[in-house]
This record gives sequence, structure tokens and C-alpha cells, in this order.
Amino acid sequence: MFRSGLLVLIAAAALIALLPADGSAQCSMCRTALEQNEEVAASFNNAILFLLAMPYAVFASGAGYVLVSRRRRAQKAVAVRAPEVAAPAIRGEEPIAATP
Repeated sequence: MFRSGLLVLIAAAALIALLPADGSAQCSMCRTALEQNEEVAASFNNAILFLLAMPYAVFASGAGYVLVSRRRRAQKAVAVRAPEVAAPAIRGEEPIAATP
């Protein structure tokens, strides 16, 4: 099973490598247009870095949300199981204390 998937991956990579590279011809056109104005070139480079960072920022935001929600859920579960033990407060919440 693993070998057939690996063979398909190798075949797909070989097919992509053999396709004509018409899309890479655009880079020389961009370079020529950006060499004339340094301010536009700097803005273009910043835009590329911004577009590069966005998927990582979205993933990190989602992962952070999941981790914080799991931590809050775990602390509330501990406080419910052992009410005599006070759980530390999470930022913005009141501490969960034991009720006499």
C-alpha cells in the first residue's frame, strides 16, 4: 500500500518536472518592471513577505485558540472533580476556589 502511494508521488513529480515552464517567464518581466523604481520594488517585496506570513498566522491563531480552550476545559474539570483544591485563574477570570 505504501509503495504504490510512493510510486504515484514519484510519477506525479516526474510529470510536473517535464511540463513546459512557461509560468517562470513572468519573473523576468517583473524584475524589469521593478528595477526602474526602488520604492515600488520594496513595496512588492513587503507584499510578498506579507502573503508568505499569512497562512502561518492563521494556523497559529487556530492552534492557539484550541490550546487555550483545552487548557481552560481541563482546569474546570479538575476544579469539578476536586473542589477542595483551588485552581489558578486564567487571565480575565476569577479564581476557582473551594466552596466550604
